[in-house]
Amino acid sequence: MRVSEAINSRRSMRVFKSEPVVKADVEWIVTNANRAASNGNLQPWKLYVTMGKARQRLSTAILKAMDEGDHGPGGEYDVYPKEFTPVYDTRRKLVGKQLYTLLGVPRGDAAGMMKQFRKNYEFFDAPVGMILCVEKRMGGGQWIDCGIFLDQLMLLAREKGLHTCPQAAFSRYQHVVRRELEIPEDQIVICGLALGHADPDVVPNSLITERAPIQDFTTWFTE
Repeated sequence: MRVSEAINSRRSMRVFKSEPVVKADVEWIVTNANRAASNGNLQPWKLYVTMGKARQRLSTAILKAMDEGDHGPGGEYDVYPKEFTPVYDTRRKLVGKQLYTLLGVPRGDAAGMMKQFRKNYEFFDAPVGMILCVEKRMGGGQWIDCGIFLDQLMLLAREKGLHTCPQAAFSRYQHVVRRELEIPEDQIVICGLALGHADPDVVPNSLITERAPIQDFTTWFTE
């Protein structure tokens, strides 16, 4: 698979098959992703991989906390900016409308939206659930490194015929994730990553998000 093919076929999948993923394939993906660019070669990423019963235990623990109203301290960073300018707010609302339309969840259906949101914590039934962390002492530059590492995990998964879904939702219940996976207090839970076999034609996996033309974000200097 060409790199461009991996990039253009990668999208966030929200329905995974029960088909298991071979551990050797997961190890291959992580090993190769570890070649991600890293300023000063710090390699700041910390990765926790759950499979089988361990994956299920993590999901069960988070859903139990939700049901009991145990929201903990919440996320350790802002997933979104505190204020959206119109262009970003429009993009966010559009993809939300597209997704929930495909799911058949009408606007205002709080119960339907919550049912779908809870699926995040089951990794959308993917057999592999990863949690990406970084030490709190690290700065913005190392968060960039972690983002590059995360992207390479997703692209390498495509080479193996697998799909993924990065999930910032796990930061909301970082206190449960931390407890279940024995993550040290000096690490921040950045996000989760679902990995497995997905059918790209099944709703809502058929959603392909719109992207801005390059002239909207690129400035050229040629002379």
